[in-house]
Amino acid sequence: MKKTLLLFVSLLMTMGMFAQSKTAKFDFTGESAYGMTLLSGSTKEYNADPTVCTEGDVTLTLNGQTRWWKATNGNELRFYKGADMTFKVPEGNVITKVELTAKVPAKFESAVGTYANGTWTGSANSVVISTNITEKNTPISSAVVTYQSSSAPMKKDPALSFSETTASGVVGEAFVAPTLTKATTAAVVYTSSDEAVATVNAETGEVTLLAAGETKITATAAENDEYNGGSASYTLIVTTPALDVVQEPYSESFETEFGSFVLDNVNLSEGLSYVWSIDKKYKCAKASAYVNKKNLPSESWLVSPWIELSAAEVIRSLYFDHAVSKYFGNVSEEATLWIKAEGGDWTQYTSISYPEVPQDKSFSAFETQTVSLAGYEGKKIKVGFKYVSTDKAAGTWEIRNFKVCSGDPSGINEINADKFDVNAPVYNLAGQRVNANAKGILIQNGKKFIK
Repeated sequence: MKKTLLLFVSLLMTMGMFAQSKTAKFDFTGESAYGMTLLSGSTKEYNADPTVCTEGDVTLTLNGQTRWWKATNGNELRFYKGADMTFKVPEGNVITKVELTAKVPAKFESAVGTYANGTWTGSANSVVISTNITEKNTPISSAVVTYQSSSAPMKKDPALSFSETTASGVVGEAFVAPTLTKATTAAVVYTSSDEAVATVNAETGEVTLLAAGETKITATAAENDEYNGGSASYTLIVTTPALDVVQEPYSESFETEFGSFVLDNVNLSEGLSYVWSIDKKYKCAKASAYVNKKNLPSESWLVSPWIELSAAEVIRSLYFDHAVSKYFGNVSEEATLWIKAEGGDWTQYTSISYPEVPQDKSFSAFETQTVSLAGYEGKKIKVGFKYVSTDKAAGTWEIRNFKVCSGDPSGINEINADKFDVNAPVYNLAGQRVNANAKGILIQNGKKFIK
């Protein structure tokens, strides 16, 4: 009788435990999804960062660049490089499973619990699932969260966080990394996603900048008796030193960085931290003051270094490819080109030909603009791209393949301020010829550069 009673009590406890399990489903395939705007086509908009979705007492927070997207086979939530999702349940509850319906489940990962083939398992009050992609995007159509109350003591959140999510540095200059804070007592291990760009000391987090590019610095702590495992990261953008003076022929592609160009933010209204940026998808410098679906007033310049032109009387021109959006008020006044000679004032070049935006499109295609530099022989010049916006109109201006040369511009595609003829001999500062793979301050073609 006693055994039967104990068995019955055990059965009731088991049934009760299972009865505590709940599920919440986040669905992105319908006609609406948590207040997000459905995007498609050539848009460059993203969801707000962060975006919070709620199902019952479960929250899903989207961090980084995400889009609710109108796809061919139904709507979906797209995650771009560096984005992640955080699931959280009320205190006193733990998440035991998260099931993602994803086209490519392998493109996600988690530092807590176990993630495999689209399913996370473990026991945690909050779960961060991150993208694991280098380009393009990875989508999901839904996420199902299984959770239950927990009377057992829960492990604490490791609370790993960097003071900044994005940092920048210049090769050859001192770099101070964002500060890491943590609650966990576990040791932290630092890694760099691209050690050709920057390396990081695994124990201290000290970063060494090596080459222009982008890498993710991640701090990871393992689970221990008191704390869950976890990680935090920041994106590090590394550039090469900007030069004050360059010689023709000179070019900047703007594929990954501004090179020796500098930014002059004359006016940035509240809510606007920058205008010019590098669009790595379209490999161009981009100016836009449209933020969070608002037109913000601004004036910002993208300015070249001093370009030293030879005195040779030859046909010499400035070339660049540019594209515009349809959202300008008056593009000829809001996206302008200026030139000045050393000792002189800025002069607007008023004969720009702007690409036409097709009626059914938001953006034009790229077109090449040619500007004669006749009269500037033997002088140093600066070139400035001036962008202006108002609260009524904030267009987008994209620029790439900037070149100053005589003759055919196609012959200088590989010339820029810090990259020279690879076949020329390389010397160190002592005048000794060195291997082309040498590092430090080097001299090639009579010019100094850092490698």
